[in-house]
Amino acid sequence: MTLSRIISESLKGLSQYKMRTFLMMLGIVIGSATLTTIVSISKGAQMSIMKNVKNFGPNSVMVTAGGGKSFGPPDERTTTLTLEDAQAIKDSIIGIRYLAPFTVHLEQNIIRDNLNTTSQVIGVTAEWMDAWQWYLEKGDFISDEDNAGLAKTCVLGQTVAKELFGTDNPIGETVRINNTSFKIIGILNKRGASPHGMDMDRRVVVPLTTAMKRLFNITHVGMIRLYIDDQARLDTVTTSVTTLLRERHHITPPQEDDFRVTNSMAVAATVKGVSKTLTTFLMLLAATSMIVGGIVIANIMFISVNERKREIGIRRAFGARARDIMNQFLGEALFVTISGGIAGTILGFMLAKGLATASTTGIMGKKTMMPAVISWEPFALAFLFSVLIGVLAGVQPARKAAAMDPVESIRG
Repeated sequence: MTLSRIISESLKGLSQYKMRTFLMMLGIVIGSATLTTIVSISKGAQMSIMKNVKNFGPNSVMVTAGGGKSFGPPDERTTTLTLEDAQAIKDSIIGIRYLAPFTVHLEQNIIRDNLNTTSQVIGVTAEWMDAWQWYLEKGDFISDEDNAGLAKTCVLGQTVAKELFGTDNPIGETVRINNTSFKIIGILNKRGASPHGMDMDRRVVVPLTTAMKRLFNITHVGMIRLYIDDQARLDTVTTSVTTLLRERHHITPPQEDDFRVTNSMAVAATVKGVSKTLTTFLMLLAATSMIVGGIVIANIMFISVNERKREIGIRRAFGARARDIMNQFLGEALFVTISGGIAGTILGFMLAKGLATASTTGIMGKKTMMPAVISWEPFALAFLFSVLIGVLAGVQPARKAAAMDPVESIRG
């Protein structure tokens, strides 16, 4: 029997049982749609994550007060890092181009006339901008003179500037932080989200000495940012900083560190590992759904073979060979799975794009977008799974149909 004849007979057989065909196809459609949505969203999420990792900064090492494995700024009551620690790192570790100790205080009220917003307030030195490779859109940055004189100057992130000043130019205007007026001297470039989803543009930067002595009355720093000359030295510098701080803080095993040190490569590896694990788990769920659909197809095909004995007997009586019968039923299974795979892939792309364009509530109540990337992988995966499941689900029912005795089949 030619391929065109096999397709014709398969379509003819399926068209006689439309509801049964739909039910067989449904499991494959759901599995393929789930698989496609997962692949599209996960690729988009990985792209977004790597963009956020890039926002963390290249060639960077971050020292944070407090122990543990969590990322982000420390609790404001954590006092285990000092300016002396920062100076010791600068003096002892080779390969550091820029070093910037800074303080971070979250959820501070920033007031302009009758408008207000909440923001991180970060006390920095002049090297902070180079250590983060984060420069200005306009104006000036905090200088050594600002720190020497405990100046009441500040630089705004894009989010704060927009919320308090809209489209107006904030340079030269004032805002109040903890009832202290600060003159705005600059606006940072837009940075976006951190690897952990925080809005990095929601911040106000002030001189470190001003933050420590005038605003928060502290003698410690929360974090130390290092920018390394050579990315190949990131792990070496990370290890050296860890060893140095353990010596300075008199920490010996099994004591836990009262600080944590991480670098940009470690952050990237962590978020990629978590994303990969989640994607693999979800893809297993999608594959399981398709396998269950294959089992359903096999069972319905067995029922169909039993109900179509007379049809099989008549075809054999008119000269159809056992191989022709087998090809017909196997063709029906393949048509169901491949058609279901194609339909499910298209549906999955529609779902992925729908999720990508639907706004969700993000950090600080702002609107964020769930990304999706349309690529060839879901088509390939859906096709391979569909063919494999079609063969596995259809081969045994097809063999059973081919093995039937023509005379007994006609009798029913």
